[in-house]
Amino acid sequence: MNESTVVTGSRSELRELIRDQLQILLEQKNYEAAKDLLLPVRSVDIAEAIELLPPALQLIAFRLLNKAEAIEVYEYLDSRVQQILIEQFQDEEAIEIIDNISPDDRAQLFDE
Repeated sequence: MNESTVVTGSRSELRELIRDQLQILLEQKNYEAAKDLLLPVRSVDIAEAIELLPPALQLIAFRLLNKAEAIEVYEYLDSRVQQILIEQFQDEEAIEIIDNISPDDRAQLFDE
């Protein structure tokens, strides 16, 4: 086992732990603790955790993020999850996030 395998394994385990903890906190409606859990987590890892959540919890988790972080996390999400989130948004916040996404990502989102 080389060092990169250990790091990859550790990152994978960390992402699963974050997702599991996040799901528990969201199911308990403990949103402040869920926000605190995500504070030190990289955007790419937050995106992966959101993708692994049940669909009913994905939007809740996404809404916990501040706007700048939400934009960054959104760009890391799989296009199917992006589309689900957009469909679930009912207010101007969704439009603002889309406006701040790079043109390439925006085009890809609406082409699929």
